[in-house]
Amino acid sequence: MKKLGSILLILLLLSGCQAEKLSVPPSMKDTLIVSNLKKPEISFVDLQKGKLTAGELSFRITSMEKINRDTIILAGENEDSLYRLQLKDGTLTKLSQTGKGINELLYRPKDHLLFFSNGSKNTVGFYDVQKDKVKAEVKTGEFPASMALNEKKNLLYVVNVKGGSLSIINIKTKKEISQFPIVERPKGIFFDGKYIWAGGHGPYGSLNDNIYVYDPETGEEVDHIKAGEMPVGFYGDHSSPYVYAICHGSSSVYRIDRKKRTVSKPLKVGANPYDIIGDKKRIYVTSLDGDSLSIIARDDFTITKQIRLENGPHMMILGEENE
Repeated sequence: MKKLGSILLILLLLSGCQAEKLSVPPSMKDTLIVSNLKKPEISFVDLQKGKLTAGELSFRITSMEKINRDTIILAGENEDSLYRLQLKDGTLTKLSQTGKGINELLYRPKDHLLFFSNGSKNTVGFYDVQKDKVKAEVKTGEFPASMALNEKKNLLYVVNVKGGSLSIINIKTKKEISQFPIVERPKGIFFDGKYIWAGGHGPYGSLNDNIYVYDPETGEEVDHIKAGEMPVGFYGDHSSPYVYAICHGSSSVYRIDRKKRTVSKPLKVGANPYDIIGDKKRIYVTSLDGDSLSIIARDDFTITKQIRLENGPHMMILGEENE
């Protein structure tokens, strides 16, 4: 009987450690992976047909990053650990403990480091995705969120929301080397190779409609770019001279020349745009309150398709890079 009891206990423990399984499409081609904020689920959107495959979760995703073509790391603000989702079979596995309060994730492939900003601990963590280990946690300002990399100088730029500041972290020494004030209630960051662009909500009672450009060497504001109300997210890459910005308040997207800093006319999308990403031909924008996905052509900056998505579409990842 004792032997039987031991076997049953082992089986019970093993069953408790089994990974969850989600329903995922057989192919990620022309697929957008979207987390929902109003319901704990992740959706797989067929960009050609508009068809959805939804997988329910036990927690709400607040950020996610693609590590390779088959692996996504997920975080939830009320979860004390990261999760790994394998796209080829839908396996969801709990990883190392990080503590609750994760706001955003940012991955650097060359050294397998995933950075995570923690608004409860006021830190940025360094997580090694190969070893499943948190290597360090660095103190920042109050409520760190958006992050950007300066690869050449091995620096990480971190927006501190409640403190209205920007922390600069040396990735090699794992220390904050400086911090300077930026726009009040900041959100969103873009590094153009020389300067940092930051948006945000602005002070209470006076909503911000500027994107601020800072010199990270001195902390000096070198320019500001007038856009719509509350610019909160950016997308830019090396395939074009433009930076794209989404604005919460005006429910619009702007195309900005990164050198001249000239701004296009606003392109209207669904209410409360929340995330923006892109590939070589298209820009994708989720609208949290508009329950929609807008697909924008990069060549003429027009909306080519809008797909209805329920439950507050939030963060996005491309299933496979579209040519």
